[in-house]
Amino acid sequence: MSPDPKDSITPTPRERELMMLIARGMQNKNIAYELKISENTVRAHIGNIMRKYRLQNRTQIAIIYALKAAPLSLRRDLGRSGANPAAVKPAQALAQNPRVPTAPD
Repeated sequence: MSPDPKDSITPTPRERELMMLIARGMQNKNIAYELKISENTVRAHIGNIMRKYRLQNRTQIAIIYALKAAPLSLRRDLGRSGANPAAVKPAQALAQNPRVPTAPD
């Protein structure tokens, strides 16, 4: 099986900054303030990231950022254990299991 071309997609430096701030749980208005851009620009960047990686929500952006930011040794260990989260794209994982169990109230 040939490598997925989406795996070679690289975010721009600005998209990477934005992904990091999303992974930290920041809201659009706080991201805009931090990066000194408008909220509309933040939304545009988020839309571009979602299209680029075929994602559906901010949580998936945070996951992609975390996977790409993880040290190579950790990614290698995950691959050896057979639990490589990078093998399943977030959108595919949601399609396979759309309902994630939550803690009872």
